[in-house]
Amino acid sequence: MKIGNVAIEHLAFLAPMRAVNCPSFRILCKQHGAGLLSTQTFWSWEIDKWERRLDDEFAGNDAPLSVQVGGNQPGEIKQAVGLLDARADVIDFNAGCPHADACGNKAGAFLLLHLNQLERAVAAVISSTNKPVTAKIRTGWSPDKINVVEVAKLLESIGVAAITVHGRTRQQLFKGTADWALIKAAKEAVHVPVIGNGDVFSGQDAERLMVETGCDAIMIGRAAKGNPFIFRQVNDWLDHHVDTPRGVGQAVDDFRAFARSYHSIEHDRSITEFKDQATWFLKGFRGVKKLSDAIRAARSIPAIEAAFDDFHV
Repeated sequence: MKIGNVAIEHLAFLAPMRAVNCPSFRILCKQHGAGLLSTQTFWSWEIDKWERRLDDEFAGNDAPLSVQVGGNQPGEIKQAVGLLDARADVIDFNAGCPHADACGNKAGAFLLLHLNQLERAVAAVISSTNKPVTAKIRTGWSPDKINVVEVAKLLESIGVAAITVHGRTRQQLFKGTADWALIKAAKEAVHVPVIGNGDVFSGQDAERLMVETGCDAIMIGRAAKGNPFIFRQVNDWLDHHVDTPRGVGQAVDDFRAFARSYHSIEHDRSITEFKDQATWFLKGFRGVKKLSDAIRAARSIPAIEAAFDDFHV
């Protein structure tokens, strides 16, 4: 598929996730076949804190890359896009984040309640770049305030190149079941590509979402956290109907690959970040309690790696 003039080979995309999508993680997702990678959100009111570390944040070979921005004030948004534009293949606007800090700043999913503000914010992005602009939304604020079709039509009329629909309301956060029927409704209402998001944990889920909604691609968030291999599994299923298993050995190999990149790109900037990633890679496996305990007790990055070296599958 294409988003604007950006050609994308595979139809499973990495969702933006704060404190997860560092360059080393994005690269690993690309190596396993993610078609489009995303940064975490660059909120316009935080852009000053990012300005000094952008070279590190964009040090990897992770094209095609979607850089997500968010905010409410057009002037701030234009400043953020100006700072990030050269780093991006696609600029994505966040109109779906459900967290209190974003909504408290009248951004993210808050904008689903205030479409005039959403229109001004997205227009500010489009006027500040010649890159394709996309938007990520939810189905609405709450069950009694579902407006995904109205929002999708508005975004198309402004000029976005694609829309990602997370099939939950803001009120749901990440709980309950994603409403794929509302993703389908958005897809049928617009002519630009629609990317479906929510409750994809396998290749079979991805195929079912695409068949049931008609969406053009799928986006994976939480299921990719600690598991970049899911993109290979999804691609193998969509392309060949092959169910590719992932064992703990694969997870350990992937973590070691992540660690090598983290040394060279992130320059071991945060033991907390490294420890979080190490823990996520082991989630869901049996027989890893001793290793997980050692990771949590470690006081340095080398100690975490030593724990993996001592682990035998």
